[in-house]
Amino acid sequence: MNFDELSRDVLADVSKCLAAVDAAQVSALVGQLASRRQVFLLGSGRTGAVLNAMAIRLGHLGIEAHTLGAAGCPALRTGGLVLAASGSGRTSVPLRHAADARSSGASVTLITADPCSAMAKLADSVIHIPAHVTLPEHSPHTLRSLFEECLLVTCDCICRMLQDKLGITTADMQSRHSGRE
Repeated sequence: MNFDELSRDVLADVSKCLAAVDAAQVSALVGQLASRRQVFLLGSGRTGAVLNAMAIRLGHLGIEAHTLGAAGCPALRTGGLVLAASGSGRTSVPLRHAADARSSGASVTLITADPCSAMAKLADSVIHIPAHVTLPEHSPHTLRSLFEECLLVTCDCICRMLQDKLGITTADMQSRHSGRE
């Protein structure tokens, strides 16, 4: 495949997948985030990297974001909000942290490709990104990259919706950006 063909196929798959995401569930998460000044993010591997990018953007929005389980993460308290992401919903470390978060009285929202997974069963709410867990042989995506690509777009949309809901200007966000110039 050449780049032009491959990029068109990838974007078509991302578009089709995102069209199936429940917008009401995303809006509900935006509402939860808008009422918080602190959120805990939970993911591992490439999915965790996407959530790290979201944590940075949440910081630009003035929301304190922490990676659950990371060094320096403050204690999770009753009423805390955990935003978890896992394509499979059964990766061991995030699953254990999600269970611990629920035990501590926190609310867990999961973004996943498998709404019937172990992590989905313990979450308070689930946003389903219907990406293939097992890819067909000739997919334009590598491994589970469709989930991660859709997760990135979903997280960026959540942050943009949150910006509007909170009435935060681009200048406000820029003032919190580390590369201010």
